[in-house]
This record gives sequence, structure tokens and C-alpha cells, in this order.
Amino acid sequence: MEGERTFFVVEDHTLTNRGIRELIQEQGGYSCIGYAFSKSESLEKLTELSKEEKLPDILILDLFLGDESGLDILREVKANLPSVKVIIYSMFAKPGIVSLALEGGADAFVLKSAPESELFTAIKTVLGGETYVQQTLVSPLFTYRTIFDGLTRQEQVVFKKLIERKSRSQIAKEMNIVERSLENYLSRIYMKTGCKNHEDFIRKFGE
Repeated sequence: MEGERTFFVVEDHTLTNRGIRELIQEQGGYSCIGYAFSKSESLEKLTELSKEEKLPDILILDLFLGDESGLDILREVKANLPSVKVIIYSMFAKPGIVSLALEGGADAFVLKSAPESELFTAIKTVLGGETYVQQTLVSPLFTYRTIFDGLTRQEQVVFKKLIERKSRSQIAKEMNIVERSLENYLSRIYMKTGCKNHEDFIRKFGE
């Protein structure tokens, strides 16, 4: 890579946010041009950088920011700032989460528990114009797709919203259905995926 590349970090835990910034800058060749702890702060700062024509090459993004979803940030960045490469750096990497992130346009997905070298491999790969998924996450994705493809279209919509940690009332409102209809979808989803209840579903697909 020629010259110094820039990055921006979105992570809601103060010490982790700082640690990621220091880790990458210590590697050499990378400069942090901003960081944020929430959705509104990150989008506000990135919009400002865009106006100044100083957008980062890479966005390091956590998936769960308190009650907010990093997936929402991912989608907005990809829709409005497509030049920015987004690397999901998360504690949660069950196949449902990974699939949603890749579907939303993520350029890479790395677990926080992985060796530091994994993150730098991801950074170099996306800067080279390719996508990167940590190898240990690839195989479960194929199994997940088989299960997901066995659902009806409406069940798939509910399935994705469950993984995003949306409440039943939120899902019913967004889909414009009554909660009783949603309960029917949930029952069929749990039956088809072999899950006992919502908690079991999240453990299996969304953590």
C-alpha cells in the first residue's frame, strides 16, 4: 500500500474504541481521522468528513452499540458514502449476524476474539478491493443458508428482524401485521430451525 491510509472507528465502549485506534496506528501506515460511540455521532462526523472530502478509507464498525444496531450504520454508509470500506469487528458472529452484515454491504467480518493479525489481514484485503470473512466463520454460513432458504419469504423477513434484536411490537409495526400473525410466523420459524423459543433462536443464530 502506498502512502498512509485513513480509518474511522465506531465502538460504544470507550476503552475498546481507544484500544482499536491505538492498535491500528501502532502498525504504521494508518492514521485515525475520527471515532464515534453511537449511530448519530458516527453519521454526523462522517457526513462532515465527506463535505471536507476527507472520508476515511476504512470504517471499523462494531455491530451492537448499546440499543443501536451497527447494521443501520453499515447500510447508511454503503448507501451514501460507498467509497468507504466497512470492516465489521464484533464479539457476535453467529451465521445469521454475519449473513446480514454481508448482505448489507460489509467488506469484511472479523471476530474481536481473533488474533490481531486477522484484523490486519482484513484491512489489507479490503484495501486491495476484495472482501474478507474470517475463515472460521465461513463454514457455518453455508449451513445457515440452507436453513434460511427453507423458510417462506415472510418468514425470512421476520427471521432477519429477530437477528437484528428488534422487539415483537417493532417487527409487527414494520411489517404492518398484527402481533397474532407474527406469533404464527415465530412458531413456524422456531419449528423449522429446531429452536425452543426466542432465547434459543438468538443463541443459535444471532450472538
